[in-house]
Amino acid sequence: MTATAPPVPTRTDEGYAAVQQACQARGLGVARVADLAEGWLSVQVQGSRQCWDLDVSCKSDALTRLPSISLRKPTSLLAHVGYDGSVCVSDNQGLSLDPKRRPEIVAFTVLAAFDLLEKWDADAAANTVEFFNELEGYWLGLPDSARARATFEVDGTDRLLVAYLKPEKGTPKWYVTEREGKSPLAFDTKGLASHRALYVHFPAPLAPPVYPNKLGPEFIEAVLARMTATQRSLWDQLVGPSKNSPKRLVLLVSVPRAAGGLSLVGATFGAKTGKLDPTVGVTPLTVRRHTPTYMRERGGASLDLLDKHVVVLGCGAVGAVVADSLASTGIGRLTLVDGDNYSEDNVFRHIIDPCFIDMPKVIGLGFEFRRRYPGIRVTEVADWAQEWLKTANFDDIDAVVFAFGLPTLERSFSQAIRSKAKRRIPMLFTWLEPLDLGGHSVVTWTDEPGCLDCLYRDDEGQESLQGRTAFLEPNQVVSKNLTGCSSIFVPYGALQSRRTALMAAEHLLSALTMPGPSYRYWVGDGRIAAEQGLRTTPWRDEARSLSFEEASQRVFGRPCKRCRGTK
Repeated sequence: MTATAPPVPTRTDEGYAAVQQACQARGLGVARVADLAEGWLSVQVQGSRQCWDLDVSCKSDALTRLPSISLRKPTSLLAHVGYDGSVCVSDNQGLSLDPKRRPEIVAFTVLAAFDLLEKWDADAAANTVEFFNELEGYWLGLPDSARARATFEVDGTDRLLVAYLKPEKGTPKWYVTEREGKSPLAFDTKGLASHRALYVHFPAPLAPPVYPNKLGPEFIEAVLARMTATQRSLWDQLVGPSKNSPKRLVLLVSVPRAAGGLSLVGATFGAKTGKLDPTVGVTPLTVRRHTPTYMRERGGASLDLLDKHVVVLGCGAVGAVVADSLASTGIGRLTLVDGDNYSEDNVFRHIIDPCFIDMPKVIGLGFEFRRRYPGIRVTEVADWAQEWLKTANFDDIDAVVFAFGLPTLERSFSQAIRSKAKRRIPMLFTWLEPLDLGGHSVVTWTDEPGCLDCLYRDDEGQESLQGRTAFLEPNQVVSKNLTGCSSIFVPYGALQSRRTALMAAEHLLSALTMPGPSYRYWVGDGRIAAEQGLRTTPWRDEARSLSFEEASQRVFGRPCKRCRGTK
């Protein structure tokens, strides 16, 4: 008689065996219950106060991230547990996984979810605080939740707004803006029906529905019951008579988060004859914020830089990237000065779209920055820096960037601004060496020793036309031309210009909080320069072994005669 082969363990069988072993190692009782669906492992783990029924996915052949896991039929509000029971166990904090150890990953996920549930179940007060820190995530999981984008600041100031509905297949999309003012480029509200909207702020949150209940008129009534007299007056305007009745309205509510900031949730509902219409369904509204403050902080930009004003003189390959880098870090106001037009020669070294060819560079940059960085204020000066300087007012300028790459002009500007500025501001000068030799960034201040002229001295301290920080010996031809004298240019690559610009932007940002003259640079390998037989300076070799602090001391340690009397 032929022996029957033992059944091959399924993925869920392998997963349960690993869960059993892990639970036994910690002295936890575990039992397998009826699986939720094919490919899902369902277990019950005994906690200190209750049993937790957990469903974990075992579908993937190789797990490159933690599998989905849910608490079956949640009966209360628990921190980091969604409306449908999904437990927020993730590897977003840099957890490293071995995809080949699938059963162990399943077991790890089960115990991680169990520990999270036990933690918040043991401390009701802490659970409540943490749950409402994550209120927006829970709201997103409510049944039939619609999506909205908003450009109004969630600032705790109660006011009426306007909402636009864009019907789409599946879930409709709402746009919510201030009643006055122009909508941002990302909001295409042309042709969309407008609806009334109200934003109110409460000092404490309202509890959302618990599975399997849905958001209904009772939520709107609970909001109405909490309103102050002022908020109630706004409510009356929201639901008051209009040309089209009955109507669909939008209500948005913010509450403080213990972890900082404000949570924002919303709902759409019906009104009739100045009252809530209970016959019209209430739809949860999850709002994505398109506001400068929110997107800056969420995107890694500093809100502390929002009121800073930086002027960038010279918006070529280096200056444009400096300006873009400053904008991306949170600088709220930029003045761009350059009299040059964008040409086909600039395309591969510049960040502006080719559609701006034959237009002033600053116009193209201004357009790009407004499109890319909501809330930024850009002033374009399509003129040469000498003209700008004639009427420049330094009372509201926090820093000036020079990206000319022309030593004579930069020295002239340095002297002029030091004499003209009545307040203390940093000036940053940045330039490239030809080919692959390197780049430089120098910061000086308008009211203290250490100026750009300090760089133009020989070893005895006497004035020199050659900068002491140069990597290339003087009087060597490095320029090229492609079609004759009109196309002469100094060769350097896009990567070298961007590397220099990023260094310069970081240098300026640090200078805003660290006064004093300073010098930074990078030294390239110089292979291309060597192939062309170009001679380099002793400083280039010496600079490799120095720190920026040591190099700064070499350059500014003894002020030149132009700035040594500055106080």
